[in-house]
Amino acid sequence: FMSTMSATELLSEMGAALGIPALRADEQGCCRLKFDGDRTVEIFHVPAQRRWLLTSTLQVSAVGSEHWQLLLRGNWAGAGFGGGWAGLDDQNRVVLHLPLADGDASSSALLMATELLLDHAERWEKRLSQTHSTAARPQTPMALWAQRI
Repeated sequence: FMSTMSATELLSEMGAALGIPALRADEQGCCRLKFDGDRTVEIFHVPAQRRWLLTSTLQVSAVGSEHWQLLLRGNWAGAGFGGGWAGLDDQNRVVLHLPLADGDASSSALLMATELLLDHAERWEKRLSQTHSTAARPQTPMALWAQRI
C-alpha cells in the first residue's frame, strides 16, 4: 500500500505482474500502457490529492448533443463509469477517468482499475457509436415550442 510503497515501487511491481519489469512514470509523472495496439491507459500518481488517476481516451469520431446527454448521465455519481467520470481533453476528445485512493493502492488494485477502465472504454465506445443523431429522431415536446436563438 502507498503508506509503505512509493509510486515508483508500485509501478515497478505492477510492471512485473504485466511482464514489464522496467515500468515507470515519465518526467511528467505519467505511465502509459498500450493495449491491443490502439488503446492507451495513462496512470498518474497525484500526491496532493492522495490518489492515483487512470485515464483513457475514447476512439469516437464525432460527439454530438445526444452523446453529451449519455455521458452526463453516466457522470451522475460516477454510476456509468465505475466511480469515475468522463471529460474532454484539449482536442475535444472524450476521456474516461478512474481514481484510486492512495490507501487502496497496490499493484493488484492498479491492475484491476486498469481492466475496469478498459472495459468501460470499450462499452462506452460501443454505446456512443450506436447513438443516432437527434435530427433523425422525432421532435420532443420542448422542441415543438422552444425557439432556437
